[in-house]
Amino acid sequence: MASIFCCFRGCASFLDLGFATPTVPTKKQPVIALDQQQIGQEVVLVKDGTRICGTGGALGNTAIMQDKAYFEVRLQQSGVWGIGLGSEKADLNVIPMGNDIDSWVMCSDGYLRHNKEEMHRITQLPQEGDTIGVSYNHIELNFYLNGQKLDCPFTNVRGQVYPAVYVDDGAVLDIVFENFVRDPPPGFDKIMAERSSLS
Repeated sequence: MASIFCCFRGCASFLDLGFATPTVPTKKQPVIALDQQQIGQEVVLVKDGTRICGTGGALGNTAIMQDKAYFEVRLQQSGVWGIGLGSEKADLNVIPMGNDIDSWVMCSDGYLRHNKEEMHRITQLPQEGDTIGVSYNHIELNFYLNGQKLDCPFTNVRGQVYPAVYVDDGAVLDIVFENFVRDPPPGFDKIMAERSSLS
């Protein structure tokens, strides 16, 4: 009976007959989170890089390389915030993001901004507790509010981009790269880490 118990627990048998199986180390999957090196000067990242607070922006730690990628942001506390994509050159200290050519964001005031332009405006503003989904297929950047597509895409995203968020005025956002609350749109999946970018 003790040997069966040890089998389930993974411990060595009390009767070691020399047939022990060597332990094979498992490769740990790279963790996608907000990048501690790509944040604004007054940004605070907590919860292993999945929560942002303070003032400023942050980029994810891996670029979106796959054809159809999806991630979510949960609005934990209201304030001034933005969600979208940015390149490594995006200004993470300017609020709101979207005022340069290197960021494309949906802002808490309902405007979608890029390069100092307000590209679209949504009328249904997210509230505390809401989930904002983001899908990107290298053609369109789309947003979803609690699973409903907002039909206000960016179609001018160019170059290598990363998930991007910013906060100010007490806003707190949780960025979710897996175990989503809402199902991604058909064909979309979580962001896949490029091993070379995370090693």
